[in-house]
Amino acid sequence: MKICLIGHNLTNLILAYLFSEKKLNVDIYLNKKIQKVKTNRTIALSSENFDYLKSLTKSNIKHWKSKEIKIFTEDSRSKEKINFNKKNKEVFNLISYSELNEIFLKKVKKSKFIKFFNSDTVSQDILKTTKIYDLVINSENKNFISNKFFTNKIKKDYRSRAYTFLINHRRKDNNIAIQVFTKFGPLAFLPLSDTKTSIVFSYKGTKIDDEKIVDIFKKYNSFYSFTKISKIEKFSLSFEMLRNYTYNNILAFGDLIHRIHPLAGQGFNMTIRDIQIISKIVNDRISLGLPIDISVAEDFQSSTKHLNYLYGKAIDGIYEFFRLDNNVNNSISKPVFNILNNNSIFKKYSNILSDKGLNL
Repeated sequence: MKICLIGHNLTNLILAYLFSEKKLNVDIYLNKKIQKVKTNRTIALSSENFDYLKSLTKSNIKHWKSKEIKIFTEDSRSKEKINFNKKNKEVFNLISYSELNEIFLKKVKKSKFIKFFNSDTVSQDILKTTKIYDLVINSENKNFISNKFFTNKIKKDYRSRAYTFLINHRRKDNNIAIQVFTKFGPLAFLPLSDTKTSIVFSYKGTKIDDEKIVDIFKKYNSFYSFTKISKIEKFSLSFEMLRNYTYNNILAFGDLIHRIHPLAGQGFNMTIRDIQIISKIVNDRISLGLPIDISVAEDFQSSTKHLNYLYGKAIDGIYEFFRLDNNVNNSISKPVFNILNNNSIFKKYSNILSDKGLNL
């Protein structure tokens, strides 16, 4: 049995290594025209997802623990409206995307079960290639297969762009993540070390230049005495849920099946949960002596599609709540947060949902 993975991304590297540990043969097809780009992108992993990746790699993963999340609004920047924390456990771990990618890349290159092939995945020839495999997993957003067979989506354009960058700052006890819901959009401060923090700013409206983004950041930054700002990276924001995950022997996966607003840092966490689910499906089929083929994809879709949609809509609901709240001068959040901040049951289940998703 052979598995084909299409796309050079972290999701596929994790999948390839996972399948190789089950002694399954994996071929990864990379778009030869796409150059590797170094990024400052960071990933906020829930404690459960971080533990899963750590156990999978059987090695240490450089990370920074955030023990608490504080939420501020436009009218309240001196005192948080609500905070989330766990007793004796981090709320999430912040990891460099590039460093995590490098860990898995080194591991898959050492595996005798994995082969790499350079291919023009934008060409329809890639479809012919997939026919020789029992199961194909496509996690590349822009190629012939994605553009031809996986375009039927529930979509919402936020008409916003995310601006991400790193700041170097004076040394401080830096273990609290901060989210400020500004009139311009959500602004997140995500600790990376005692002297470095990742900034994710979801700006509402048309494109603006980097200098103005820095000016807005300075306006709302009362938390760090920064000394340096890295290059700013940017991308458009949208809500997307694929209506059908499968076509013939091909399974869509990763960002291709769900894309959500980054305000809650749950995008890649959803993918890691999907990886754990497909891993269990494959394990069950191996134990029963069943083939690893399109039936794996069908089982995966029936197990996850409804949960992914509900979870994604919940994140979208949070975004819409704060968008409306800012339009009415935070008059909705004031009484709501006064109640929720003192409600231990609400905080308990919020932590569970952010850690485990709906796959309880």
